[in-house]
Amino acid sequence: MRERAPELYGIPISEIARICKVSLKTARRWKLGQSVPPKTALMILSGDLGCFDSKWGGWIIRRGELVSPESWCITRNDVLALPLMRSQIAILQSENFKLRAIAESFEEDQPLPNAVQAANSAV
Repeated sequence: MRERAPELYGIPISEIARICKVSLKTARRWKLGQSVPPKTALMILSGDLGCFDSKWGGWIIRRGELVSPESWCITRNDVLALPLMRSQIAILQSENFKLRAIAESFEEDQPLPNAVQAANSAV
């Protein structure tokens, strides 16, 4: 008997068979260490997206969420909303820039509170 692949720990035989598109008998042999699964199957079962692109190393998909190496979770809908959020942020930044320019022009026109008090006491 061979040593079981660590990628198979905690994954039910039925899930291994479903994910890897193999029979339950094959998945059982892999799980028991009677045969060695292909490297590609182990990469997929590990869930590490680095097997597809090295820049995604450490990222996994768990229960329908994309999980970063730091354990930040993001759903499919969150990913789909990112372009909209970026647009909203750009618009808000533009509005903020305009409002700051307007506020600065008011600051130049308005006397400071101490100057008003000094003018009133001088009269």
